[in-house]
Amino acid sequence: MNRSTRKNNDNQQWSRLQISSGLWKISLLIVGLMIVAGCGNSQQQATPTTSGSTTPSDNNIVEPSVTASTPATAEPQSSEETIPEQSTQSEDTDDTDPFSGTTILKAAKEGTLPDLPKGLALGSSRETLFQLKGKPELGDTDVPMLSYGTFDVAFDGKDKIVELTSSADAYKKLKMDTIITELGKPDEKNDTSKDVAYTAEATYQLTNQDIPKYFLVFSYHTQTQKIQYVRLYEEIQ
Repeated sequence: MNRSTRKNNDNQQWSRLQISSGLWKISLLIVGLMIVAGCGNSQQQATPTTSGSTTPSDNNIVEPSVTASTPATAEPQSSEETIPEQSTQSEDTDDTDPFSGTTILKAAKEGTLPDLPKGLALGSSRETLFQLKGKPELGDTDVPMLSYGTFDVAFDGKDKIVELTSSADAYKKLKMDTIITELGKPDEKNDTSKDVAYTAEATYQLTNQDIPKYFLVFSYHTQTQKIQYVRLYEEIQ
């Protein structure tokens, strides 16, 4: 190989090296640009957008929106819906049991008995009786005494009620010794065993200046002390 040919080959090899070096620099530049662009996109995605957002303050709290993927939290039921209201009424039999000795006496002072309809009392008219209890199924309705099974009524000459007698089952649950414990000793006791064996009557006189003199009578069995019936009557002048 002569000198000119070697020189020509050296020049061609040098040209290739320059081209390769130029391509390598271009490749590095492109890679660098891609890295810079990628970092820029990452920073843009990592930065949360603030467009349209509202910064909550102490006076303006932004409620979180409920979407289909976020179930709404149910409001807790009030105590009135979950806890049944408890009654605070006293269970004292004197206040709640209409057939205790105390409440019988209280009703008697008002001229009535606790098992009778409201408005029916000593001094009521026959017409009032019919309105509240109806007419008896048997017998005449204009006689001095009317019977309704466990309930009897007596009238005076002016068709006013002067006596009420009731033998309701609720009275038969009471005992005379319990009545005496509640009301004290009766003003009078009568032996009625000649008419009905083993029976007696205990009478309490009710004194009230606003009303006529009333008498409350308990008929009871002398052996079992169980009440048979209760009678309330007015002293006829």
